[in-house]
Amino acid sequence: MKLTNSRKLIGSIEMLLAAIIIIFAVVKAPDAPAPKPADTTVEATTQAPESESQTQPEATTEAPKPSTTAFAQTGDYQITNSIIVFPDSAMEMYSIAKTRLGEYAAAINTFAAKVPDKKVYCMLVPTRIAFYGPKEYRTGSHSAPDGINIAYSQLSPSVTSIDAYSALLQHTDDYIYFRTDHHWTARGAYYAYSAFCDKNGLSHAPLSAYQSGRLDNFVGTMYRYTNSENLKNNPDYVEYFMPIVEASGEFYSTPDMTDGKTLRIISTNITDTSSKYMCFIQGDKPLERIVTSNQNGKKILVIKESYGNAMVPFLLENYNEVYVLDPRQDGVKDMNLTEFVNNNGINEILFINYLMAPSNSKYMTALNNIINK
Repeated sequence: MKLTNSRKLIGSIEMLLAAIIIIFAVVKAPDAPAPKPADTTVEATTQAPESESQTQPEATTEAPKPSTTAFAQTGDYQITNSIIVFPDSAMEMYSIAKTRLGEYAAAINTFAAKVPDKKVYCMLVPTRIAFYGPKEYRTGSHSAPDGINIAYSQLSPSVTSIDAYSALLQHTDDYIYFRTDHHWTARGAYYAYSAFCDKNGLSHAPLSAYQSGRLDNFVGTMYRYTNSENLKNNPDYVEYFMPIVEASGEFYSTPDMTDGKTLRIISTNITDTSSKYMCFIQGDKPLERIVTSNQNGKKILVIKESYGNAMVPFLLENYNEVYVLDPRQDGVKDMNLTEFVNNNGINEILFINYLMAPSNSKYMTALNNIINK
């Protein structure tokens, strides 16, 4: 059947109106929402449970320097139980806990007031995420240098803070943290040790002067927490540097140091895949004493959790005696720290902890207990 001319005209007008309506709808339509990223729901971290507002104190001269480094971020990641998992590495999340950081500073201040004739140092060490994590998990309420600043700004003037963050920041292209474990490497510990020496006018040999070696096929805590096959198939190695001076040591179960057993400062024959970080001072012993060939009479006590282990061998270059204390261990939990320092003629005390320690209730309870005796 043929259409009349009037019917053709009506049909053309209807088509034109429909086209106009479609064009108008497209122009006025709101932008489509961006695709949602992969699930990155953050569970409350067990190490830093508080989520307080972040009112930042003024930075002191000892505070970590602000970073202008363009950090590399490679590959997708997932979050499992507050651990960020990349294809070949994993790292603990960090959240600032302002109250806990203040309590940590207060504990050190309390001790410093009891030993006014001693030199007291504090070194808070950032973890891997501060340098290699996604931007949203190393800035703002997750910022490691801001967390360190909060603690350092509340230290007594009698306590010298050590800026490990800035020292490590200069070497982010080096192997300063493990990928499958939450600790730093001996190389990372060396750079923090160098900052300690520079702050206190101490000499320190370059890494090239040390006899070194490595333990291959290390797969640490991050693998155990995530069971990531990618981590298992991309193991770390543990690099070690032998003491540059002659030294021998013992470890003890109690502060009276009457049951000494020979201490291996560096263990080079550990075969267990997950235990190779224990090559540094045999891991976490209650109390250790190392005597070196230095005849300068200087004695230092290192109070730490496991992060301090990798740094202890470097301190042997500068001291006649190095004591190492882990306040969490049975046998030393009820010791009187002030009395121990005075009785053993210790001149200097270094509190060295990784940035999660102030929010670890077990560590802080043990530390406060020996300080407040």
